[in-house]
Amino acid sequence: MRASPPQIPTPKTDTEMTVEVKDIMKSVDEVKRLPVNGLSMIKADDKQFLITDNGHFVITGNFKLVDMWQGKILGSIADTNGINKVDLRKIGLNPDELSALTIGSGNREVTIFVDPQCHYCHDLIGQLEPLGKEYRFKLVLIPVLGKESAEITKKLICNKDKAQSLKALVEQDYTKLPALAKDGGCDLKPLQKAVVATKLLDIQGVPYIFLASKNTHRGGAKSFKTLLEKDLEDEINGR
Repeated sequence: MRASPPQIPTPKTDTEMTVEVKDIMKSVDEVKRLPVNGLSMIKADDKQFLITDNGHFVITGNFKLVDMWQGKILGSIADTNGINKVDLRKIGLNPDELSALTIGSGNREVTIFVDPQCHYCHDLIGQLEPLGKEYRFKLVLIPVLGKESAEITKKLICNKDKAQSLKALVEQDYTKLPALAKDGGCDLKPLQKAVVATKLLDIQGVPYIFLASKNTHRGGAKSFKTLLEKDLEDEINGR
């Protein structure tokens, strides 16, 4: 007696698949916005989906979403805990290799992307020095406010006297900085790396802060000391 060949299920039509997904999504339990533009993970009953913000596209099936920055597979919404944290050095972005100036010598490192002409940035910069015993602030210069900012940024990073550059940035007085060499003798690779980093990190405005806990903060802070204290509390409590 011969065994019957296995029955191959008939593939569902596009219409059948669409109707099935719509039915399942009526019972959505959880939604987690992913740190990419326009994509969320949702849980409906025992199934996981990826969906665009406008609901136009849904990814179903046994997909594998791999978080390359955290080094883990996101198989459920529970796995997304902590995905908004960014460890710059872990993902290959060493602030010391970018167009950065440093304030403070503490053990807790905070990286802040700034434009030399950004008023909100200078509100933060003016609060940093008293916090320098506990924190080490890496101020990554990126010219987002136009041609003049680009020229100032180049002067700051090309100046061999980094103490003078830092003083000029803190005081927002760039008139005494040395002129740029006409022979192009300055290494602009750190600035180029910083610009690439803004694309990778989706930095669309400054100041943009990478806190010691690896959490991020967009925009300024009326009391940076209070923000840092809350960040430390969040880190202690696993947030």
